[in-house]
Amino acid sequence: MKLVLYFIGGLVLANIVAATLVWPPPDKASVPPAPIVNAATRQGQDPWMANERYLVDSRAHIRKRMLETLGKPWSTWCTADGHKHLIEAIDNYYYQRHAEAWSKANTYGEEARRFAIKAWTTTDDNRIERLVSETYDRGYFSLDELRPHARTPLSALVQGAQVHARPCES
Repeated sequence: MKLVLYFIGGLVLANIVAATLVWPPPDKASVPPAPIVNAATRQGQDPWMANERYLVDSRAHIRKRMLETLGKPWSTWCTADGHKHLIEAIDNYYYQRHAEAWSKANTYGEEARRFAIKAWTTTDDNRIERLVSETYDRGYFSLDELRPHARTPLSALVQGAQVHARPCES
């Protein structure tokens, strides 16, 4: 009986040694990734286009809400609630932009990230960035009040800008 156990143990040990030394796992770089198959690829589109019909409406809604916020009288941003709403709107707008680009890049790669960035560079987006920059220049908020996903792109946008006044302090 001992002889059988030694024989089985020897086989197990030989398999372990062979699996680690003789047959190493294939190099991941040499194995092509499995193709992504979803509703978009079955229609001949890029894989990240699967949910694009929903994202178009979502982006339009986010832009509309941001433009509504930026279209309010500036004096409303001097109240505690108005200022909080302004900061939350800016944070949300830039969060959505950042999250979509990040998600597409991590799921589908660099080409999908470029697609997301392009999707967030419409005429309305350019107008939003101009209005946010003007709002910053007029002193209605500071970059320190924003979350990093909003602060980073805005700091590049308003780089070198001088805040002319603090209208809510008077």
